[in-house]
Amino acid sequence: MMKTPKSVLFLLLLMQTFISSGQIQWYQNQDANTPETGGTAAINIQSFTSNSFIASYLWSINGDEYSWKISKTHINGTEQRQFFVHGIAASTELRVGKNNLLYVLKRSFPFGSNAEFTIYKLDSNLVVREQRNISFPNNFNIINLNAFELDNTGNVYVAGDGQYPQGAGFSPASFVIKMDKNLNTKWSKMDMEQTSFTRLHIDKNGTVLVLQDHHTFYPNVKLKKIHQNGNYSHTIIIQTDPERYSVFSKLDKHDNLLIYGGKTVGEAAQAVYFLKISRANGGIIYRKTHFTAAATQLNDLQFDKHDNLFSLVTLYYLDGRQESRISRINADNGKIAWNKSLPYEIDSSSLMKLVINDDDKFYAVGEKRSSTYYSKGFALRMKKNGQMDANFPSPDSVSFYRSHWLMDGIIDRTDRLIAIGNTSDFDTSTYSSTYFRSFAVKFGNNNNNTGCDVNGMPIAEGIPAVSESIKTEQETVITPKLVVYPNPVQNQLVVSNISPAEYDRLTIYNMQGGLILQQPAKSNTVRFDVSGLPDGMYLLVLRSAVTLKETSIKFVVKH
Repeated sequence: MMKTPKSVLFLLLLMQTFISSGQIQWYQNQDANTPETGGTAAINIQSFTSNSFIASYLWSINGDEYSWKISKTHINGTEQRQFFVHGIAASTELRVGKNNLLYVLKRSFPFGSNAEFTIYKLDSNLVVREQRNISFPNNFNIINLNAFELDNTGNVYVAGDGQYPQGAGFSPASFVIKMDKNLNTKWSKMDMEQTSFTRLHIDKNGTVLVLQDHHTFYPNVKLKKIHQNGNYSHTIIIQTDPERYSVFSKLDKHDNLLIYGGKTVGEAAQAVYFLKISRANGGIIYRKTHFTAAATQLNDLQFDKHDNLFSLVTLYYLDGRQESRISRINADNGKIAWNKSLPYEIDSSSLMKLVINDDDKFYAVGEKRSSTYYSKGFALRMKKNGQMDANFPSPDSVSFYRSHWLMDGIIDRTDRLIAIGNTSDFDTSTYSSTYFRSFAVKFGNNNNNTGCDVNGMPIAEGIPAVSESIKTEQETVITPKLVVYPNPVQNQLVVSNISPAEYDRLTIYNMQGGLILQQPAKSNTVRFDVSGLPDGMYLLVLRSAVTLKETSIKFVVKH
């Protein structure tokens, strides 16, 4: 009789313990079983059919070839279908369409060749029904597809930038393509001016809104409107904050455009700016600046269908403190209705994603640290009035040399959280993460109240928290905390407050442990160009060859 390995027995026992406790309804292991390529990384999860969800995993890396797994799973935890995508330095992006259709965009970047972009249309069984390579005639080189969206009738849109060969040089251009549900072109538009099509939205009338952000008219952005038949409507110039360093956008339920991102405040602080543009006349409804601290990371911002706006930020202060802050913002006037602060020094939680539906409760997911190197996946549930409701630790143990975190989630029909996450082993001899695995998990309603609902601190609107203030020159300033921004990042990752006496080199790894970029630490600020990296999570590691000190920070690339 074949004996069951002790490690498998222990894992089964561990799962039985958590499931019997009522915290976990099911646990699904996602592991490519390829430790030589580093393992698997969970990236994204979306609701699919009425009783299933879709999750994407960076399954394995073999040299320059990236393999992605698209998994369809029943809400009872049974994996039903799989679809694999392969490409050179490839990334994937998913959109769920009408009638249980799934559209997958693959971006592939072969070394020394033009980038390749392919859209797959899959049915509910993840069978390919249509496939299209995005291209233009006359040797047009698409540099990147920056936007990939669906409208409410099933049409597919992409927008991006590229260039035509022109003698010894190149002629830059940006483009928008509208396709029907079968990926047939309905119209395409090419803009030959110096611009960049970075964001795209479709309003309820089918009007296409393209946000243009280019260094030739920085800090302003342009909003180009295109009728649903492909005819240009008009372009609006929008004056954004001169200190901004990122631009994101969303439509509210009235099709007003919210532009937001990170900005610097003076020489010693950062914040998040909000700029709302009227659908009716293109005028500015309001400008707001929130969440000022020595360093501010905007992790997530989401509307629900009732036009409630929720944000999740991480704030860093000059005295070394760190907090996650969840807020509800009035979408009509940009004022903060309530804040909930989770100081890291009290609860050790670091949150990265909001999971919201139209009910009166929502989740925030991330991790809870037990030491410098070990963490446990963690979720908290809140009511939309700002009250803490419950905490949910994930089914893994930090006592077995693991770093474990939740990446993303959905809320099912029974208002329970289904989340995906990642686990990495930690080698105490080399002080580095080794083998990555992924998982999906469904939480029950029995929670483990660890006191976080006590530690979560409400902050009254209009009354800055003590931690919100910036240190004056008369105060004693403790060594500034290491800051990495923006996060998520599109083009340039900035690492500041580096002490060259503490660290002498910085290295970026993918989540399979492959070395991506490396720079020496010659000053207190180092910048990495990550514009060519596929979407996904990465690990920044700071090391000292003298003291052997090491610090690791996760960040997300999202183009």
